[in-house]
Amino acid sequence: MKPILRPLSPAFAAALALAVAGCGGGRPAPAAADPDAPLLLVTTGQTPPYSYRDEATGEIVGEEIEIARAAAAKLGHALEVRIAKFPELLPMVASGEADLAASGITITEGRRQTADFSEPYTTEGGMFLYRAGETEPTMFRAERMRVATIDATTYDFYLTSHGVDPMRYDSFDSAMEAFRGRRADTVFYDSCTARLVAEESGGTIAASPLQTRENFGIAVRKGNAALKAALDEAIAERRAQ
Repeated sequence: MKPILRPLSPAFAAALALAVAGCGGGRPAPAAADPDAPLLLVTTGQTPPYSYRDEATGEIVGEEIEIARAAAAKLGHALEVRIAKFPELLPMVASGEADLAASGITITEGRRQTADFSEPYTTEGGMFLYRAGETEPTMFRAERMRVATIDATTYDFYLTSHGVDPMRYDSFDSAMEAFRGRRADTVFYDSCTARLVAEESGGTIAASPLQTRENFGIAVRKGNAALKAALDEAIAERRAQ
């Protein structure tokens, strides 16, 4: 399946310098509290080009945001976007604190126990980022390297399943800080983001070949069939463009 991504904003570099803030407090599902309330989407805002902060406006933008906004409009709602850490995203949807979660989230059977998912909007996977000129990481070599990744992601689980004990961070920004500070030898993360980082590095950072293949989707609270259907329709419309 081909990605349905549009060209990244020139402000991409700013997307890698975000400060991640948690979401506090409970929030009833808008449909139950106020039928006219905005739908709340939570994201890390650190997965360009899916969701990232636009330098000019300060807003979180990207492919996932556009899909979610189109789906919300189909149901007669505006869309509110809030930043949260990756491990918080699915629990916030499951508890009703948020309506949707999107941050390059891989669709897995385990996650389907917590939330429902839209149809995949792209298929990507995991890649190693490493310093150009150094040995290219592989899963075999990673066992003897300091590998940074984001806690509770499928990349974390994949490394662990291959006998790698990674250095876990709560954001991509923090993982990249460790890498740039030479506290980590490599970063294992989403291939689309990894390619963009390598392209923007001026030749100082390289990306390995694709290590995994995964479907990405937008999560919704289990049983919210109307919102899932609206997301699927929005994804199909964008794919047809």
